[in-house]
Amino acid sequence: MHLIYRTFLVIFSVFLLSTSTFAQKNILKPAKISAGIKGGYFSTSIGFLPAISTLPETSPSFGVVMKYHAEKYFGAQLEVNYNAIGWTEVNRFDVTQEIYNRKFEYIQVPFLTHIYIGKKNLQFFITLGPQMDILIGESKKIITDLDDQSYDYYEKPVNPFTLSIAGGGGLNLITKIGHFQVEGRFAASMMNVLENERRTSTEGSTSVLGGVTFSYLIPISGWKEKPKNNESGQSIEQPDESGWERRD
Repeated sequence: MHLIYRTFLVIFSVFLLSTSTFAQKNILKPAKISAGIKGGYFSTSIGFLPAISTLPETSPSFGVVMKYHAEKYFGAQLEVNYNAIGWTEVNRFDVTQEIYNRKFEYIQVPFLTHIYIGKKNLQFFITLGPQMDILIGESKKIITDLDDQSYDYYEKPVNPFTLSIAGGGGLNLITKIGHFQVEGRFAASMMNVLENERRTSTEGSTSVLGGVTFSYLIPISGWKEKPKNNESGQSIEQPDESGWERRD
């Protein structure tokens, strides 16, 4: 898990350093802003240290998204999403027997760098950045009581706030009726989900999720191309009939 964190941090740092100079040469005036809604489906789990035999949980997710681009090819993506993260513990000798189930409900707020390439109305993009996870509810249930398999984390309180690293990639289709975005998203917490104030049988508990999301965004400002001043008397270039700029 620590290797994942280091990899994300290295990639994110390289992106920031390598794009800062290039982005200044591609300033967009005015900035392009779009916003909309999103939804998806995720597979979630908690990684324990020492390891515990568990099964992942699947959960729907939904929220709102806004994209802000002040430079060509680079921008920011801010989201506010609902998501549930959970797991089911199973008998270590019989994985078909469920022992314990627990689920946490979060409001997740990712602050993502949005990098995209493409021509005309189809763009490929990647996103990467930190994410705040704010707990809003939880549920837990002991399904089967086994004397030889009982962990102290069953009653451990959950941290009300965690910080994660999130990233993904996908396609953005720009049409006359809006922007349609599909993305594969991954996130992993950088701190324990369960409180660990004293030494217990479970020292680590980090969340991991992965899934697919779909977004629909409406252009708010900066998308209509302005006529260019032409002192030579030539005709002024008009925007594409769709009303939105095509990126060539």
